Amino acid sequence: MELNLEKELKKICIELSVKLRGNGGGNGNALIDHDLIQQLHTTLDAYKETIHKEEMVSKELVWSLLYTCSRFYIQSNYSRNAVDLMKEYDELNNKLLYVFGN
Repeated sequence: MELNLEKELKKICIELSVKLRGNGGGNGNALIDHDLIQQLHTTLDAYKETIHKEEMVSKELVWSLLYTCSRFYIQSNYSRNAVDLMKEYDELNNKLLYVFGN
């Protein structure tokens, strides 16, 4: 299994989760780091290829990804930019279904 990809994904998840806590974007908006989100999607594409070959996934990584995805949804209840947060939630949720689906 490609441990470097797993480490990178975990690092991205931690960074996103921390940034999504509270309304750090100002004016009641949550901070949405689009570059980091794009990096997550790109790394997930590479990870899909790895798990397809290995037919194994890290349970800890899956938990981290699901938690990160849920942060977009949860934060949307408290932020003025809820529409943007829900858009990111939907895109990440669909990506996770794509990566871990059959």
